[in-house]
Amino acid sequence: MDFDEVNVLKESIKLYEKLYSDCKKEWRNLYADRYIEMWLYLKGKKPDEDELDELVEMEMSRLLYEAHPVTKYIFDSEVLRKRDRMFEDIQASPTKAQKQLAMEKGKRFLAQMTTWYTDFTSQDAELDALENAGIKKVRWNIYGDDKVCQTCHDMDGRVYMIDKVPERPHVRCRCYLTPAN
Repeated sequence: MDFDEVNVLKESIKLYEKLYSDCKKEWRNLYADRYIEMWLYLKGKKPDEDELDELVEMEMSRLLYEAHPVTKYIFDSEVLRKRDRMFEDIQASPTKAQKQLAMEKGKRFLAQMTTWYTDFTSQDAELDALENAGIKKVRWNIYGDDKVCQTCHDMDGRVYMIDKVPERPHVRCRCYLTPAN
């Protein structure tokens, strides 16, 4: 049986569109959940729903259509670029096995980016909730294990003004912020 490139490409486009739609939906939910969780911790009550809806939309616009300070990618553009690169690799590969490898590589890239941006969404929601709750200073905290990079280790315990919190130094950063006096 021959490898049906045209059908694979058509189905891949549908899968990318579905995955992208699912990601946006899940990131909206994640942002709202993490924001509410932090707000409840800080204020003891839920935030105003209309304000939260507005925040979610602003965050999603920023997350998807602006260059991210850590990755330097515009997610929306990068997803399309990676999809198109996968199509080029599939078409340029002479054997079925190489075409399948190209598809696997494309899936890995997309899964990796999806994971990164899931982390960013959660971290941004927490920082926004801290700031909107009136917290002026936050403490940078690490998990005390052997997976902490030197940059994060050096920032552990430092207190920052809420508007001067540094960007995460790398993807998959597990550091977290807490209110500081």
